[in-house]
Amino acid sequence: MSIILTPFAKLVLLFYDITGSYGVSLILFGLVIRLILFPVFLKGRKGMLAMSSLTEKQKVLQQKYARDREKYSRELQKLYEEEGVKPSSGCLWSFLPFPFLMVLYAIVRQPLTYLMNMNQDQFNVVSNLLYKNVLDYKNQQLQMAQDVFLNHDKIVAAVPELSNMPQIDFTFLGVNLSETPSFLFWRADDVWAAFGLWLIPVISALLGVVSMIVTNKINASVLHTTKTVDQSARMTMVIMPLFSLWICFTLPAALGVYWIANSLFAMLQEVLNIPFLRSFMKKQEEEKIKRQEEEKERVKLEKKAQAEAKRKAAEEMRRIQMERKLNKSIATASRIGIRAYARGRLYDPERYPTFPYEDPNELANIQEAERQQKLEEKKAAKGKKQEKSAQEKTKDSSAQAVPSPVPAEEQQTEQTASVAAPAASEEDAFVEESFLEEPEEDNEEK
Repeated sequence: MSIILTPFAKLVLLFYDITGSYGVSLILFGLVIRLILFPVFLKGRKGMLAMSSLTEKQKVLQQKYARDREKYSRELQKLYEEEGVKPSSGCLWSFLPFPFLMVLYAIVRQPLTYLMNMNQDQFNVVSNLLYKNVLDYKNQQLQMAQDVFLNHDKIVAAVPELSNMPQIDFTFLGVNLSETPSFLFWRADDVWAAFGLWLIPVISALLGVVSMIVTNKINASVLHTTKTVDQSARMTMVIMPLFSLWICFTLPAALGVYWIANSLFAMLQEVLNIPFLRSFMKKQEEEKIKRQEEEKERVKLEKKAQAEAKRKAAEEMRRIQMERKLNKSIATASRIGIRAYARGRLYDPERYPTFPYEDPNELANIQEAERQQKLEEKKAAKGKKQEKSAQEKTKDSSAQAVPSPVPAEEQQTEQTASVAAPAASEEDAFVEESFLEEPEEDNEEK
């Protein structure tokens, strides 16, 4: 713990060496802390200002979804995302002074340890020297802090190791800051000193109220609104000053001086923040307009994409309907008189083409008529051929006056042909009745 507290204690001692006043050193300590944390405080104020600009919209959502808390939370989160606001960004800055207040409290509560570098053995000797009694080293240093300053020479003579001990006067404006203020100041032995201590908590509480009023005025100036203070803000304006009043009445007066200085620096910081806050709000408005334009463009593109997808879907549906109609017409033509063709998803009409239905009986009749016609044509051609051969034979017989003797073998051949001729005619008749194929007819002619 001393590793953390020692640098801050050295800073307070530095300011005391420069100013010679314990109260002023505490005020300068608060100023340095404010300057170091100025960027953090400014960021927190920006977050609080952004949250304040959404108060009206938040009330509308609260009224709209009063019965559905889950829906209200979702819509509120959506509102924060649309406005680019982080709810937690404005809360941190309000609690930043407390860690430094606790550090300063530890230094103020044990000034002999951290400011005068007095160890426990030396403290016991000094306590026995001043009060003939040994006080508690951790909890009773404030009771003897001012007495150590008033009896410095006596203490150094008794404990030479403390010759380099800093001489710190804990009074400020006639008030001992190592003491704790009392609410009933009129019962004290020194009424005016007790009244001075009593004023420190009161002034601290009043400055807390003034600081919040200034903050609200600056918010209205930056936001350009004249809205009244809501109930939560009123409660804050009451609770925070009461909290400050309670702290200052329970802790040493040195912390009350620090708290007063902190409130004054906070008001000054609020005034100095006005240009930064106005620039921030202007930038927020520009970003809001930019987000709205991007949202409109996004919605426009989404609508365009939806319209394009709808158009493609309609075209695909029309194509499918046309294919179905075409397939239906083909299937209808293929179903006449026969079993319907089973089609699956991979059906390809080009792979298995269909043809109009034809009656097999009619096809057989047509084929039979064609055969009969061909047979008649062949018979006519054969008759013409026989007639022509007969005419040629008649011419030959007339040309020859005396017929030449026919050998016995030729006569036997002619008799055989004459006998075979009736058989051939009977065979032709049989062919006509049995619907022989054309190849068989050609063999017969041969």
